[in-house]
Amino acid sequence: MRTTLYFFLGVIITIVIGNSIIIFAESDTKITYSNWILITNSLIAVGLSAMILVKDRDSKEGDKTNILLTLGLIFWFIANIIWAYYEVVLDIVSPVPSLADLFLLSAYGFLIYRLINIYKKLGYITNKKILLLIISGTGLFLIYILNLTLDLSELSNFRGLMLFIVTIAYPTLNSILTVLALMILLGIKNEKHHFIPWICELVGFLAIVVGDSWFAIIVLTAFVEQLWMSALLLSAHYLLIAAGLIWYLRYYIKWQSKDLIYKIIINIRRRRGKNETFKRILFSSIIIISFLIFTGFYYTNVFSGDEDKDFFIKKSSSYPQLSSSSKYSYDDNIKKDFVVGAILPFTGSFSSIGKSVKVALEKAEYDVNKHFEQMNSSSHFTLLMANSKTSPEETLVAIKKLHEHGANIVVGPSIGSTVLAAKEYADANNITLISYSSTSSSLSIEGDNLFRLVPDDTSQGKIVAEKMIKDGIKVIVPIWRGGLYSNDLYKSTKSYFEKLGGEVEEGINYKPYTGKFATSLHRINFLMWNQELEKLNAIVADAIKKYGADSVGVYVISFDEITPILIQSTLYENLGKVRWYGSDKIAQNHQITKNIDAALFAMKTHLSNPLYSIDGESKELHDLKEVLKKQLHEVGSITYSALAYDSYWIAALSLDKNNTTFNNSNNNGNLTKSFNDIIRETAESFDEGVSGKIELNKAGDRLDGNYDFWIVAKDNDTRSYEWEKEH
Repeated sequence: MRTTLYFFLGVIITIVIGNSIIIFAESDTKITYSNWILITNSLIAVGLSAMILVKDRDSKEGDKTNILLTLGLIFWFIANIIWAYYEVVLDIVSPVPSLADLFLLSAYGFLIYRLINIYKKLGYITNKKILLLIISGTGLFLIYILNLTLDLSELSNFRGLMLFIVTIAYPTLNSILTVLALMILLGIKNEKHHFIPWICELVGFLAIVVGDSWFAIIVLTAFVEQLWMSALLLSAHYLLIAAGLIWYLRYYIKWQSKDLIYKIIINIRRRRGKNETFKRILFSSIIIISFLIFTGFYYTNVFSGDEDKDFFIKKSSSYPQLSSSSKYSYDDNIKKDFVVGAILPFTGSFSSIGKSVKVALEKAEYDVNKHFEQMNSSSHFTLLMANSKTSPEETLVAIKKLHEHGANIVVGPSIGSTVLAAKEYADANNITLISYSSTSSSLSIEGDNLFRLVPDDTSQGKIVAEKMIKDGIKVIVPIWRGGLYSNDLYKSTKSYFEKLGGEVEEGINYKPYTGKFATSLHRINFLMWNQELEKLNAIVADAIKKYGADSVGVYVISFDEITPILIQSTLYENLGKVRWYGSDKIAQNHQITKNIDAALFAMKTHLSNPLYSIDGESKELHDLKEVLKKQLHEVGSITYSALAYDSYWIAALSLDKNNTTFNNSNNNGNLTKSFNDIIRETAESFDEGVSGKIELNKAGDRLDGNYDFWIVAKDNDTRSYEWEKEH
């Protein structure tokens, strides 16, 4: 009894510790950790199954079922590798059905056939009433899942039909495995050593039933951001199967004295003797270790997430150290050290620009310090970067941390909602913000501490509306993300379009399904988008009947969720008949060009996106592009990278100029300029930037409203999809 208790306690602790890696990971890194955990756990199960196959090869009865189990687990393992390759390596959404689906669904054939063979060999017929109850309960569950999936599915084309079939196949096949395992369990309930492994296998099957049906819980609760929880159940499933195999190896396989594992176990037994002291020590050790692990999580603030390491991205070693940075001193007569903070969306729904902005800021830091060193200046600038996670709450935490570390000027944040979250704290603590991508017109306020190197959304809304009218669009159907930026841009575009004689339908204002989901669960993400796109398709269909397809446009304002929107829009005929127009946060998004379905739909609908124009091909801009290619193997959105680069330069030059002005005013006894005046003066006289001439309006936003329109095109030489300017 104690052995069984220790065994199940160990299994639970192993599952908790393994899944805690996923639980406490950042939202965007959960997918990476989930893939690695699934690969590792499935490999463990494969290894144990193969060991049983080798050790039990002389048993004619067990050989066939062991082969079937091993093959099934191998196929599952291969499927997990393929999913990880899609999601982590290629950073794309896997097609439905994918090669991974083929391997995973094929595995069920081996596993179901195995359970049927085992049940037949038992020669035990389950009580008919119990059997009827099991089948009825399972049938009702599957009917509910089938009905729910039908309501969320679009079956009018091949891809939608395949998506439905694959989605419903998993809970169906998992339920069959669960029913067979339960019937076998009832047949061997008096055989202890066989009963324990089957308990593990049954609970494991129940875990994947819930995991693959998790979207039902999402639909009922609307907790769309918790889809990653199904990865915990899939991870536990493999560990439960592995635990059952370990029990089977321990009590059912005959070990020989020459076996390495046998020798290890014998040596352990000799050392501990036959008393119960070792068991007590082992049990106490497990409890103490578990307590220390979770205490460590607590005291390192993993739960609250406010440790410095969670907010500050370490600088890369891509740039050599300058001689002037060898030693810092706070003596103004020897060296002047300045801190420039930066808030960037390294993760979250606008993370597609995070890496390129980070690289640009690091290059700017190097170039700025090199510039001051060549001038024999004692000024040195240190870059501190904080991750906003594209979240207002996290942005507020980030700016507080940067301020604590000495930053009184901050490059960023990136979008309206995060700028708004930081702005109140910045104004209250005399911190200046220089945003490289925020355009929300609501934030155009004269006299505040916010400067923006891009024009506000009134410029973008005007130019998009004018282009739509020029293209012959008479009515637009908008679909836009809820939030400050999207709402402001929608209102601006709507106002200008209607002034020009166009009509704007009510459209869809959606709450984004944030975060990245495991590739194996993207089919669920797609189903969730069907609810919004079905409504959009109906509105577009009515508009086409009234005005004709050539006169109707879809206007979409979104962040990185644009990729699943485009992929899933291929299911709806009317959405592909009209032209699409997007926004600056969609232009040059590399996820669209990486995903073939998204790229093809963008080409079909001529998805056209405005983006602030970076003029000219200066040496500095060329150098920045080369650095981005070298470090990221792609340029990505050069616009935001260039604006972030210039923002750092303006921040550094302003700090140095402010220090000089302050020292001069102390000597003269007359302080004539505020820091914000210096920033405006520096920005408008900055000739070494990569984004062109800078002029600011009274609110501190860029005046120049020149935009390029970007579309997706196919490169005939490389056969890849790329962003290009629309002529």
